[in-house]
Amino acid sequence: MVMKQNREQGTEARGQKLGIRNGGIKVACIFLLLLPAPCSLLPAIDFGLIINQSLTLTDGDYTGYTASAIPWFAAPLGARADVYLSGSIGGEIENGQGNMLFEVFRSELTFNYSDNVSFTLGRHYFRDSFGLIMNGLFDGLSATWDIGGGRLNMGFFYTGLLYKHTASINMSARDNDSMDDDTYFASRRIAGGINWGKTSIFNTPASLWLSGIVQIDVNDVDDDQTTVHSQYLAARFTLPFSNVLNLELGGSLGLLQETGFDVRTGFAASAALQQLFFGRVPGMLSLGGRLATTDFVPITGEAQGMVLRPVFSGIALVQASYAARLHDSLFADVNAAYLFRTDTQTFTSAGLNDQSQSPLLGLEFFLNLSWAPLSDVMFTLGGGLFFPQMGKAFTDESATQYRVEVTAVISL
Repeated sequence: MVMKQNREQGTEARGQKLGIRNGGIKVACIFLLLLPAPCSLLPAIDFGLIINQSLTLTDGDYTGYTASAIPWFAAPLGARADVYLSGSIGGEIENGQGNMLFEVFRSELTFNYSDNVSFTLGRHYFRDSFGLIMNGLFDGLSATWDIGGGRLNMGFFYTGLLYKHTASINMSARDNDSMDDDTYFASRRIAGGINWGKTSIFNTPASLWLSGIVQIDVNDVDDDQTTVHSQYLAARFTLPFSNVLNLELGGSLGLLQETGFDVRTGFAASAALQQLFFGRVPGMLSLGGRLATTDFVPITGEAQGMVLRPVFSGIALVQASYAARLHDSLFADVNAAYLFRTDTQTFTSAGLNDQSQSPLLGLEFFLNLSWAPLSDVMFTLGGGLFFPQMGKAFTDESATQYRVEVTAVISL
């Protein structure tokens, strides 16, 4: 059967799409995308180095420390092409065991065929319109076409050369088993996607994005293992009510073909309302929720919540968050979420009551502080608690769970 979730899939041992198993590298990758070059050989050639250190502590079975150096290089190739290269060299310690880690990050060649048509080859970013099906770095070829006031983006990708914990592709029992073995590479899958988006629908501020995704399992499997193919249709709609208030709705329908089982249909949906505040302490309030049925299995398994961190399958949550700029260099965001399960088989975790049929998992809080004393230096401290006592799915003896993350990122 399709893999069952476990708590480890939600921890950093399962990775993040653009990071190496911790939030610190995610911050580092934001530096890769946003920071201007600190030095250059020629005005059009940029390069730099990002140093990252991150520590994660949980009350479960994961303690991790990662230190890495991320060199990057960007340059034009003639009048119409550009090249971007980046990677990571470092080491990690997980539960007392250390090893070196080398990984290729965003590395792409972009060719601008015309003012509105471009092609990208290499390891580059792709995201479906829903944002929870296929989201991250992938190896392949994509094309973008600005047409008719909208944008068409399509790509064809292979996942078998990605680092498995960064890619976080966990769609089957075979994928789940490989997360704990000595292999480096991610599950071997071919994926193709097409996105179309248009702003100012019918001369209104509303925007609409549509996606179609196809995934083919090309792993070698044993007789007792299964292959899992899937297809998805997705949509996202945003409606700004004003300059400070925005509504966003999303949904996806997925088909799942697993050897030995009938074709199954899954559904996922999300909603969010965002309000901006200005003044001495500017900030943003977000209210929303997400739901995924049992047979909705995304390609990339993004963790939901901040402490319990289940994969987005057979899971629902409602949440509220507030992010504020406390000072020129100090930022804070606080998040509260209540988590549900949509069935009693998909999500598994230590402490679950086998006799309980309740969908109520519990309540969690998470606080994150970020300090950027310089434009190229950032320190982050985050911590949170999950209270299973606030639900009915865990045993009465289940203790409060915690998670602490400390990160330092420097761009040179």
